[in-house]
Amino acid sequence: MSPARLGGPANVMDAPNQKGLPDSRTATAYPDEALRCFEVTSPVLSSDGIVDGHEFLDGYPGNAPLESCQVRLMHHVFGNSYGKPFVADYVPPDAAKCPFNRVIMNFTVVSEGRQFDRLATMWLGDTEVWRTSTAEPKAHPGIVWTHWKDMTTYLPLWTQPQKLIFDLGNIVNSVYTGSLNATLTATFIQDRNLTGPAATPADKIVPLSAERGSSGKSSAFTYPEEKAEKSITLPRNIKRAVLSVAATGQASEEFWWTNVPEDGIDNWQGTPLLGKGAFREVRLRIDDQIAGLSWPYPVVFTGGISPPLHRPVVGPQAFDLREQEIDITPWLGVLCNGEGHTFSLEVVGADDAVVNRYWLLSGKIFLWLDKEGSITSGYLPKVTLSKPNYNPRVVAVQNKSLQYDQTISRTLKVGSKIKHNGEAFEHTWSQRFSMRNTGHLLEAGNIQEVKSLYEGEDRATKNAESYYHVGYSYPMHVSTVQKAPDGEYNFTLDTNLTQTLGIAVTGKTVFSNGLEPFLAELTGRVSGSALQTTKEGRAFFFQKANGGTSGFGSTRQTYSFYAKTPRDGDGIGFSGAQQLYSREVVVSNETTTLDNRWIFGEDLPQARAQGQPQRLSGSNGYAAKLIRGNRVKEAVLDGNDKHEI
Repeated sequence: MSPARLGGPANVMDAPNQKGLPDSRTATAYPDEALRCFEVTSPVLSSDGIVDGHEFLDGYPGNAPLESCQVRLMHHVFGNSYGKPFVADYVPPDAAKCPFNRVIMNFTVVSEGRQFDRLATMWLGDTEVWRTSTAEPKAHPGIVWTHWKDMTTYLPLWTQPQKLIFDLGNIVNSVYTGSLNATLTATFIQDRNLTGPAATPADKIVPLSAERGSSGKSSAFTYPEEKAEKSITLPRNIKRAVLSVAATGQASEEFWWTNVPEDGIDNWQGTPLLGKGAFREVRLRIDDQIAGLSWPYPVVFTGGISPPLHRPVVGPQAFDLREQEIDITPWLGVLCNGEGHTFSLEVVGADDAVVNRYWLLSGKIFLWLDKEGSITSGYLPKVTLSKPNYNPRVVAVQNKSLQYDQTISRTLKVGSKIKHNGEAFEHTWSQRFSMRNTGHLLEAGNIQEVKSLYEGEDRATKNAESYYHVGYSYPMHVSTVQKAPDGEYNFTLDTNLTQTLGIAVTGKTVFSNGLEPFLAELTGRVSGSALQTTKEGRAFFFQKANGGTSGFGSTRQTYSFYAKTPRDGDGIGFSGAQQLYSREVVVSNETTTLDNRWIFGEDLPQARAQGQPQRLSGSNGYAAKLIRGNRVKEAVLDGNDKHEI
């Protein structure tokens, strides 16, 4: 089937209506009663104002709405879509009618029935531009969610005709009944008023991927089955280069942060546990030398641990998975020699173990170029990498209990002298990581508690002056108590989950730092942004012996977003930083009982309570991915179906 053609006057839509609700031209129609799902995150600046999910929070700061045009990139139902992504020919808007230097994207999905969460990737040609996942639907009237994303980072791709590929693998049959009705819209904006600390869009973007775009397929590597490696020849006139890494564990690696040390996997005879430890490191190699590292954020998708924990509020990064930036400028003396160089990605566990199946990997190189005809030169960088010091500290009582206290730390520094445009500069890239992950398991893992902290920082310098820094901290705490059949229940599951994300970015980040909606109102110099969020939830889930399934739960999440100034320094501390946006959400049994938001400390109207209290009996049609005995089990939990795989 030939791809659809996007772009041109016939596809240019009007702006969304002022309530922020999709209409028949801009997004999928859905019942008013549908449960709105959402991720608590920072708002985005559109052409009409500040938006968050389905709502406009405020008008455009200090100005009338900007000139813009809107193009519907996709309107597609993902049913039986494994290996069948949406494919279209994207054509940029006519520059004379719609000049643009910013791109904002809106993704709206409607679904009802029963379905697992599904991972999705969006590609422009062979370059991945977005990684997201889906909320789990429910019976009629179903669910709906809208997510906005600033896509200005990919400006060089938006200005050229591209193959647009949206890969959202799904299954629809008598058991998994939920299709995903998705609409993707881009707004192209001409905006001369925004300046901030983030880097301007790169001049060129080069993919590190499997390059299957020409055949209408997504280009992610499936690791370790596929070797994530490619020979790339880069331009010779590069001033700065950053490689971003997208890495997501799936299947046996989805809950990698709950995995036990190898010494504990056979603690219960006949019930092996998932091993390789609770440490994962993604390594970037250039010509077989380590050039950068990424310690992934432990995302919990919407069917994970216990489904009532995630409806309607999904966990941090579930709708927008963050990528790690690795500055490879110190390598330009080698990379700009006009020859091909091998770039590769790999994922390892504790003691350099090859990970379980499987990880989805891709990367891309953002390039800022010097004047045409110039040649960047320099020296082979010096790489200083500390040895892994993984320590599992296992205390095991065979067939009774397992305790562990896993720790590891790591440092990397890459430095070289780079010459371009007649000048020489000392460039360095440094990283620091640490992890502590403690666990206690009983009853072959059916009772498990995990407490973990992953934290680190990255820095790029030029002549010893920092121009990019990010600090991050990922505390997690989960406890699960799963009970076997007792005559009345096939099983019960009692869970607690606390997810915290702290991150602060200063300087020339490649991706949006979230400051765009607030820059017009800020005074003085702004160096970057910081956010802190904590989501706490408890859920009880069960399946009765007669087949009825249900559950209930409660969630509270707080979110704060700040502007940092040079006097605040680097790191994730917030003393002195100006709070720009905050939100507090409380959910009980799928009903949002509190939703308070503040911009610059001023109250915004409270969202109305939504959803209906969940019954404690009957069929809710959940599709759950449970960590039963530390082994991932997928279960269709419905009153008419006890199927388990």
